[in-house]
Amino acid sequence: MMKLSDFFKVSLVASAVTLAACGGDVNITPTNIDNSVDNSVDNSGNGGTGETLNCASYTLDGAEFTGEAEGANCLYSQAFASNAKEITSSFVIPALDNNGAHIFEGALFIGDDVDTSTGAVIDGDGPTLTIEAGATIAFTKPESFIRIARGANIEAIGEIDKPIIFTSIKEVDGDDTTTAQIGDWGGVQINGRGHSIRCSADAAAQDMCNHSAEGIVSYYGGNDPADNSGVLKHIVIKYAGFGVEGDELNGLTLNAVGSGTTIDYVHVHNGFDDGIELFGGSVDLKHIVVTETGDDGIDWDEGWKGNGQFILVRSNQYGNHGFETDGAKVDPLSTDGQNLVTTVSNPIISNATVVTTGDQGAEGRRTGAGMEMKEWGKAQLANMLFVNSSSVDGAGCFDLYNEKDLSGAAGVHANANNGDIAFMSSVFACGKNFETVNTALTGDLAGFDAQTWFTSGENNQLIGFADFANVVGADGVSTKTSMTDADGNVVAVTAKDMSAVNPFFTNAGYVGALQEGETSEWAQFVAASLARADN
Repeated sequence: MMKLSDFFKVSLVASAVTLAACGGDVNITPTNIDNSVDNSVDNSGNGGTGETLNCASYTLDGAEFTGEAEGANCLYSQAFASNAKEITSSFVIPALDNNGAHIFEGALFIGDDVDTSTGAVIDGDGPTLTIEAGATIAFTKPESFIRIARGANIEAIGEIDKPIIFTSIKEVDGDDTTTAQIGDWGGVQINGRGHSIRCSADAAAQDMCNHSAEGIVSYYGGNDPADNSGVLKHIVIKYAGFGVEGDELNGLTLNAVGSGTTIDYVHVHNGFDDGIELFGGSVDLKHIVVTETGDDGIDWDEGWKGNGQFILVRSNQYGNHGFETDGAKVDPLSTDGQNLVTTVSNPIISNATVVTTGDQGAEGRRTGAGMEMKEWGKAQLANMLFVNSSSVDGAGCFDLYNEKDLSGAAGVHANANNGDIAFMSSVFACGKNFETVNTALTGDLAGFDAQTWFTSGENNQLIGFADFANVVGADGVSTKTSMTDADGNVVAVTAKDMSAVNPFFTNAGYVGALQEGETSEWAQFVAASLARADN
């Protein structure tokens, strides 16, 4: 039996020969399967089942490509998938018995990525990558990631007891001398046809919105806010986020993804950059757990206008902010701003908890904090709970951050002052509640005070930090049914029913992401996510 390490050594040599033969350009030679010969692999003894292992396969341009069975696993060389190959055929990645994994040497790019300004046309009926509940997919290289092109779809629907797991080879290779780490592979990226502030209304209407995604160049953007890129449900993304070509990939990157896409029950753990980053679009998020990422838990930019509910960010060792938000680098009052598809990010978020220690994190450049809003961003924030044990600068519950070199300087303060940023039924339990304003405010904002603004909101409370146990339950994240402030006084907060605002929201009846003692599917998912993170 060929060992996993031997398989990929052979594959790497073959790839090097191909590269050398073509002067350095990547040129993957397809493997043609002669169907007159029985090419099935007899894997008797695979995990002791005596059954043939069914690996993923597809047909492209008349050639069949299939994975190679090895023990309980399926191995996929760069002939099957690589960063030089766009797979335009639909196929299924099945669940494997006996803890088997689908192991990819190269990137997995689904759909034809095109730049419409060159005359190319997006295939609105592109291929679908279907992943069965319980499947585990692992990558061997930092630069390898999953990319879903505009017009293509991913249908990754797991179950509470059979999540779909995307991870590092080091977690599944059976080698006790290697340990999976942050940045072992690239992550999951979806490019949609929704709105982005990077494109004008005219360009979007003409299907000429082609903004470059982070990582290996691909394009996103369009004029369909309801665009559907598929379903991610009950999935786990671990050890992702490597920098590709100078860009930092996230655990899950959603580029102009439309509201027709479902993102529900997602756990991102130990990512190099952000857990989830949204660039424009209007996709909704529900039941999200982010643990120990190198940068922010949830980051949004370029005019995201979706909804989010039941979001938990926990950072004990790593992490910057629970939420970091950008609005736009174009002044929305300018002539150019008027012509944009969407001027600024403006989501509605309800029932989120950010629990951090405020400790310095990875690379000496991170400090666990609650939420930072920049530029001209807007947001309506209900039933939020920020818990932070630190009182050092940079670790505060909330920061309206001014960047002096942007035309939108003081924009977030103006938005807060006029109600375009608002907290409702929210609790800050931090050693430091607000960061100091780093740019002098003038005119109507000269007297702006963040604490007064927050406490003047609807049912908001500043209760200070005494101990995590005063606010969250034994799991370290769920909201106690009876919170107490730093002085030991019982704190009662009336949760806001956001279902009256938008039917997307569930009337949870509590503040924070999860209520202590809850036994719902969401509670089970949180418990499983924390167990994974603590393992």
